[in-house]
Amino acid sequence: MRRARIGALLALVAPAACAPYLAPTASAPPARDPQFRAPDSRTASPERAGTRAASARAADGALALPAHVDVVLGFLEDRPAIAWTDASNRQRTARTAGSGVSVDGAQPTTRVSVPGPVTIDERIYDGELLVTRHPEGGLRAIARVPLEAYVEGVVSSELAIWSASPAELEAQAIAARTFAVATLEQRREAGMRVRLTDGVLDQAFRGRFVHGNSAGARAAARRLADAVRTTTGAVLVRGDRLEEARFHAACGGRTAHFADVFRREVVERGARGPTSVACRPCADRARKESAAGAPDASRPLGWVVDLSEATLAQIGRAFDLGGPPRGIVPARIDDGGRWIDVALYDAKGRSKRVEFDALRRVVGYTELKSGVIAATLPRAGTALRGGPLRIQGRGRGHGVGLCQEGMRDLAAAGWTSAQILALYYPGARIVRLQSAVPTG
Repeated sequence: MRRARIGALLALVAPAACAPYLAPTASAPPARDPQFRAPDSRTASPERAGTRAASARAADGALALPAHVDVVLGFLEDRPAIAWTDASNRQRTARTAGSGVSVDGAQPTTRVSVPGPVTIDERIYDGELLVTRHPEGGLRAIARVPLEAYVEGVVSSELAIWSASPAELEAQAIAARTFAVATLEQRREAGMRVRLTDGVLDQAFRGRFVHGNSAGARAAARRLADAVRTTTGAVLVRGDRLEEARFHAACGGRTAHFADVFRREVVERGARGPTSVACRPCADRARKESAAGAPDASRPLGWVVDLSEATLAQIGRAFDLGGPPRGIVPARIDDGGRWIDVALYDAKGRSKRVEFDALRRVVGYTELKSGVIAATLPRAGTALRGGPLRIQGRGRGHGVGLCQEGMRDLAAAGWTSAQILALYYPGARIVRLQSAVPTG
């Protein structure tokens, strides 16, 4: 985003009753020393599992880990053919054949099992590759990988692995492991297939971390492997169940309440997750960008998006407004300036209240990067007359739980992984599990 464009937006919205460019919220912590000093009380090591929990139980009822996870490879979904390189460096291809699957022209079968490692589109998957028919007609590929190999793949997919510190890697590994185990158990209890997907609807997973032979690459691979090995079996527990260990790229200054963003989980299964906390690294960056009048060139927190006439029409269709919305107004805002609910007005002045996340889903998560909105043009409450709506915000993602941008700065300031997790998941504790159970 060019500075001139940001400056023009700032000039236009300044007279309105909207926040200036990326102004910090009133609840943001005051600026102090740049080291984000960690409290001494957050240095506890993971405890051994000594209590029983409501999720991921072994046969005797104790909290346990799955031995492996099945991950649906979404980028291969419903293809008529899937090609891979097997462990012996042989090129192989599976194709649909009648109601089954045929590999290299062999007799069709209902399922193909290939021992790993296998390479698909330059991604390496350990464990086992399973190829079956997709319900809609093509093929489906599933990577069955050991739990800790899966965690390592998630961490390398979620973080800037080349520069990530050990504390970042360890904290992300614990959060990723917790999310995976809890999600698998929730799906088992709901009678669903006990699987994960490889995209952001679950967790990003692109297989084994692929690195070169440079000194930097080898060092990054060692740090990643060490972090996963150091935290093996460690998960977050809240009360008598696994934590709702959500994470996101950047909170914008304050994280969101789990109950505000994931309301369906609260209603359907009584989920309890992390509450909102101040994130000093993001808040300090927001102040600096506000003072400069533009996002930081190398590591921007703020963003601006224009919702076109076509996008507004799409919103109208999605929410049955009978046309593009004539107004988009925040109906509820949290302490961090995050829009939780919005009121959409139709041409007759009638309003429909919807969750902001539903609006993000329609517009696109890459467009409306977060719910922390600093200003709009026209300003909120002013009638839209078919033209574009400009929205200025900060942060990226849903805002719940671990803030990866904030974590990076805290780790650089000397915080440990346990201290970082204690901040972003207040009330949760780290438990190290020893047993393992198959996922079935």
